[in-house]
Amino acid sequence: MERFKARLVIFGNHQVARIDYIETFAPVAKMTIVGVFLVVSAAKNWEIYQMDVHNTFLHGDLEEEVYMKLPPGFQVSVPGKVCKLKKSLYGLKLTPRCWFAKLSAAFKGYRFQQSYSDYSLFSMNNGNIHLSLLVYVDDLIVAGNDSAAIQRFKAYLSACFHMKDLGVLKYFLGVEIARSLDRFYLCQRKYVPDIISEVGLLGAKPALVPMGQNCLALSTSTLLVDSELDWMIDLFVYHTARTILLSSCLFQFMQQPKEYHWHATLRVVRYLK
Repeated sequence: MERFKARLVIFGNHQVARIDYIETFAPVAKMTIVGVFLVVSAAKNWEIYQMDVHNTFLHGDLEEEVYMKLPPGFQVSVPGKVCKLKKSLYGLKLTPRCWFAKLSAAFKGYRFQQSYSDYSLFSMNNGNIHLSLLVYVDDLIVAGNDSAAIQRFKAYLSACFHMKDLGVLKYFLGVEIARSLDRFYLCQRKYVPDIISEVGLLGAKPALVPMGQNCLALSTSTLLVDSELDWMIDLFVYHTARTILLSSCLFQFMQQPKEYHWHATLRVVRYLK
């Protein structure tokens, strides 16, 4: 046990579309843009750092009217009272959108411009100073050609939110990042053993290929009543090996997974081993 942590979470599954919320989408960085970001930073010899936001989803401001029943143990003199939320809470369907809107407003207040090619990418050009920023929910990558400008921007973010400075970029979205004079080296030596250990296949026999040809086309096995298939497949999302992209076809069967799909997912894990 590292620490005790309590958090008030709202029942977002009780919200009704177009009544309690309209939009929920919030952009996040994809692995492709992360690779491009690192390539440009290496080519321009930019400094690159990483920052993290504490209690991310508690910062968003709500524009919609959302009410919440009082949490258990909270007593009021007048019965039947409810809470009107001014800020977002964990569990709300629109919380990610509220957070990204608050974060992007802070960036634009510092004269950053949002990219129309990828909305998670922001850049600022001020004379000879160039700064770029990539966002994945609460993880930020900051790169630029001026060390003093980067430090000023990091101080600005710390004044806006409760930030944690993680220093030079070393680990992002399951990828270990090491830098030489002219390039970045990426590997997942830590991420892959974590997947295998979490699934419980450390002692399993490795598989030579992740998936056979047309192995999922005609599956007549029984449906899984209580499946962990969605959780298992989510573990593969940030694996960058091209051969693992074949496992993306497993996403097609997450709505009605069968026992055969479960064994096919375990085979992908054994291939990682």
